[in-house]
Amino acid sequence: MIPKTSPTGPATDVQHLLHELQVHQIELELQNEALRQSHLALEEARARYFDLYDMAPVGYLTLGVSGLILEANLTAATLLGVPRSALVQRPLHAFVVKDDQDSFYLLCRQLRETGAPQSRQLRVTGRDGHRVWVHLMATVVTTDSGARELRMVLSDINALKTLERQLDRLAHFDTLTQLPNRLLNADRLQQAVAQARRTGQGLAVVYIDLDGFKSINDQFGHDIGDQMLVAVASRMQQVLREGDTLARVGGDEFVALLINTGNIHTCAALLARLLAAAAQPMQLKDELLQVSASLGVTFYPQSQELDGDQLLRQADQAMYLAKQAGKNRYQVFAPAAPANIRCAGVVDLNFEKSTSVGKASPS
Repeated sequence: MIPKTSPTGPATDVQHLLHELQVHQIELELQNEALRQSHLALEEARARYFDLYDMAPVGYLTLGVSGLILEANLTAATLLGVPRSALVQRPLHAFVVKDDQDSFYLLCRQLRETGAPQSRQLRVTGRDGHRVWVHLMATVVTTDSGARELRMVLSDINALKTLERQLDRLAHFDTLTQLPNRLLNADRLQQAVAQARRTGQGLAVVYIDLDGFKSINDQFGHDIGDQMLVAVASRMQQVLREGDTLARVGGDEFVALLINTGNIHTCAALLARLLAAAAQPMQLKDELLQVSASLGVTFYPQSQELDGDQLLRQADQAMYLAKQAGKNRYQVFAPAAPANIRCAGVVDLNFEKSTSVGKASPS
């Protein structure tokens, strides 16, 4: 008789062991696949990070405490105009424009001393020596190894700076003649008064109004009028000296600031040249047109301390009296005279005199 095999015999044990090994193998394969997928996801994330790092619209730089560049992205290399590999171990200050290096050194010192984030606007030298305005933000970090590093972000603000310059020019310069406007003239006048007070040198303020301009503007149109204003402004500016200012403060009104001029004797010839420049005929669209100018003049300093607005009012008052006296002349404000006879001294010049101009023909 054949004996029965025990269900818990050696064969069953082997089969059970093989089954467990197969289960473990499957589990290991699943774990390996999970690890592989995690590794792939990590690599993809790392690749995306470096893509974003390199393709970011701002430049990223890592500097050692010595100021040498340890790492840079492609945008930073593009801003600085060199290959990224050429940036490593080069000092960042070598790319900062000389006039802005003090500001950069101050940023680095404050960053190291305080540890607080710092920022500056400065210029760096890009490709072919081209200067680029950047906004630099910087912070200091301590790595896992205990080393201190400077992390910096460079943003290109060249377009912003260009816009700022354009807005500043619109705010301070006349768009037609490109002369300083009333706002900038007030600032220049304040500076000129301060300089005259400090140096003891005089200042002449000349208010200029064109004679006959309105009739030409009405008869021939605004385009011709604008061309005449530009031409007259250019001619008057050309006769001034370096350091003097000519500003357009109204439609056909100008102000000249003549530095280092304390009385009529020192500026009579210059005033005559201004009158001659304004009265010079000009050919515009087959028409020979001509204006003249009435000038009111006042001087600083006077017996009483005056500000710029008061000087302008004096010169304006003298200019109106020059018009009443016949136009195409200058008249000096007389601060010491009684109010009802101030500006009584009219100066009427003609071509026969060496410091003279001819009377303009327009009405």
